[in-house]
Amino acid sequence: MRAAAFIVTEPLLNARFRNRFVLTDSIDRMAGLYSLRSDEVAAFMVYRDAAGARGHQRSGSPRERLRREFAGLGHAVDRLLELCPEHPYDDVVAQIVMPGWQRGRTVLVGDACGAVSLLAGQGGSLAIAGAALLGDILGPVASPEGISSALAEFEQRWRPVVEEAQAAGRRTAASFLPANRTQRLLRQWIIRATHLPGIDRLVARQIVGRIAK
Repeated sequence: MRAAAFIVTEPLLNARFRNRFVLTDSIDRMAGLYSLRSDEVAAFMVYRDAAGARGHQRSGSPRERLRREFAGLGHAVDRLLELCPEHPYDDVVAQIVMPGWQRGRTVLVGDACGAVSLLAGQGGSLAIAGAALLGDILGPVASPEGISSALAEFEQRWRPVVEEAQAAGRRTAASFLPANRTQRLLRQWIIRATHLPGIDRLVARQIVGRIAK
C-alpha cells in the first residue's frame, strides 16, 4: 500500500464538509478529506501499489499517479486531484522491524526501531511514551558503566508494546483498505455497528485502553 496527503485551498469543499471527516467507500483505493479552520481542505489517500508490488517502476510524477489512481471517485475527489500540488506526500506504507534496538551505549528509539505505519496511527504516542520510559530507566544510572544495561532493560520492557501495536496495524490493514466486496461489506457493518447503543462505548473503551498502554 501507499499513502498520500496534501492540503489545498478550496472554500466550497471546506464549507461543504466542515466539522466532518469523509471517506470514500471504495475497493483498493480510498480517499478522505476534512476541513481545516481556514478555507483549506486536507486530503488523505491510500491505495494498493500494484506496479510496485510486481517490482515494476512507477510511471509519472506523484501528482500524475494520484490523478490516475483516484480518478472517478466523485466530484469532491476530482476537485482535490485538480488542485493537488506538484509534489504531494506519497510514500509506501511500511513498518520498521529491527532484530535489536540496543548495542553498547547506543539505542534506537521511535520510528527508527519500531515504526508502526501510517495505518496503525500510534507512532507519535509510542515515540513520546517510549522516550518517557527511557528517561525513567536512565535517570537512576549513577555511572557510564550502567548505561548499556539500562538500554537493554528499555528494549526488554518497551519492545512488546511496540510489537503489539505493529501487529494491530497489520490486522486492520485489510479493513482499512478493502481488497474485495466482502471486505468492504465487513467494514460497512463495523462502522454501522459503532452507532449502536453500547457498541460505541465499547469501541471507545478499547481505543482509550490502547492509548493508555
